[in-house]
Parts: sequence; C-alpha cells; structure tokens
Amino acid sequence: MADRFEILEETVHMPEKKPVTDEEDELNELVEELSIETKDVKLASQAKEEGNECVKQRPIMHVLMLASARRFFKDGRYLDAYDLYSKALRLCPSEDEYAYNKAVYFSNRAACLLHLGRPDESIEDCTMAIELSPKYVKAYMRRSQAYEKIDKLEEALKDVKSVLEIDPTIPSAIEADKRLGAIVHERQEKMKAEMLDKLKGFGNTILGKFGLSTDNFQMVQDPSTGSYNINFSQTPSKP
Repeated sequence: MADRFEILEETVHMPEKKPVTDEEDELNELVEELSIETKDVKLASQAKEEGNECVKQRPIMHVLMLASARRFFKDGRYLDAYDLYSKALRLCPSEDEYAYNKAVYFSNRAACLLHLGRPDESIEDCTMAIELSPKYVKAYMRRSQAYEKIDKLEEALKDVKSVLEIDPTIPSAIEADKRLGAIVHERQEKMKAEMLDKLKGFGNTILGKFGLSTDNFQMVQDPSTGSYNINFSQTPSKP
C-alpha cells in the first residue's frame, strides 16, 4: 500500500482498541486534514483582524504547502514534496504545543527520503519525529521500513514491537512482526550454528594436543530449564 501523509490534529488521540481498515484510516486522515486547514484559515482571519501581517501569512502558507506536498508525493514528485516539508519545518513555531505538528513533518519528509533511496536520512527524520511525539506509530513504522532497507532487521523488528506496545491492533505492524520475527530468528540460529562450528574447530586444535577432540564432549539440554550440561566421554560420539 502506498504511503499516505498524515494530517495534523490538535492533540494526539489514544489508539482505538479495534483494528482500523485502510478505508477508515484514509477517511480519518481526510477529516483531520480539513479540520487543521480550517483551523489555520481561522488563525489567519484572526491575525488579519488584529492587523498582524506576519502571523496572518504563516497559516495560509502552511495550508498551501501541505496541500502541494501531498499532491507532489501522490504524483511521485518526492524531491519536491521533501522540499516543501523542509520549508514547513522551518516555519513551524518552536513552542511545545507544535511538537506533534513537527513530528508529522519529519515523518512525512522521511517517507520522501525513503522513496528517494536515502534510508539513512529517513531514519534520522523518523527518530526526530519519535523524539517529538513518542507514541507516533507511523514514525516507528517508517523507521522500521528504512532499517529493513539497509538490512538492520533487528532494529526494524524492535520498532515494530514498539508500535504494537502502543497499539496492538495495527494490521501492518502485526504482519511485520511475524515476518521480521521469523527472519531474525532464522538468522540468529544460523549465526549460532556458525559460531559453534568455529568454537568446535578451535577446541579441536587445543584438545588435539591431549589426544582428545570436542567429540569427547556431549552437550545435553535439560528439558525443564533449557540449559545445557556438558558430559565427557572417553569414546567420541558419532555424528
């Protein structure tokens, strides 16, 4: 499913307990988009009445930039969308009440970077978004995708699990958790086997000086605890 840009909302809402379908998610974003743009227009109108030309222009500029950025992204003009979100970040007020707004800008810019083949920079932007809004699940999901692009699957899986801690009903996170979990487990088992083979080779080099080999030692797993015991045998075990 193609990435969609988030639309700003006044507060960070707690996640619903039931799964949200793609259609519902898209509708929610559209509603939030209209509410924020309406809010910005009201702010501009208020500023006009107060005679503040500088403040008056800022909300209108945000409305135009966000609308253009969404259109550019939809049309595959990712660099143009990136530039507009960079401008939005520069114009965004620094007060804490705008932290979520900036988190959305960083996350959306990260999506552009991901499509531009710049996953490392995408990770940096997602990290900024998460620092600004620690429960912003889409920033975690995008960072997970970026980590996967550079084959850092353990980090990608960790971000997915963070999403599920915030909202365990997100379908894309559930799917990614299963998929990445299986791949990471397989890699870990392979690395474990390779390490044991190397240790075995090293052990045989040392034990060979005493007429022994690692085959003289058997690892027996305790089914109740999962730990291993090492038993010595004068007769080497047969593979």
